[in-house]
Amino acid sequence: MKQIFYTFLFILFLVSSSWANGQKIFIKECSNCHKAGGKASVINPADKAAIVWKKYFKRRRHPVDISYIDPNDMAIILKYLRDHAADSDQPEAAIIPK
Repeated sequence: MKQIFYTFLFILFLVSSSWANGQKIFIKECSNCHKAGGKASVINPADKAAIVWKKYFKRRRHPVDISYIDPNDMAIILKYLRDHAADSDQPEAAIIPK
């Protein structure tokens, strides 16, 4: 029984640290422009459904060149956006300060 409990805690830790890392990279890379008074409007993961986020970046709809973002970081950002999209189990809003 203890082993199951510790396994659960370990999985919870991994999930929460993955979420925190995604949020941290999202804020670091995106808040330069996407903030109140910034060059672009404020965005939040819950602004779109997960599939919309995926298609948005796959189709290269972002109006500004974001190729400076490390591909690994971009994958983490996209995962974060999809994991906390409007249709997710944990939609998230108001991440980038207004």
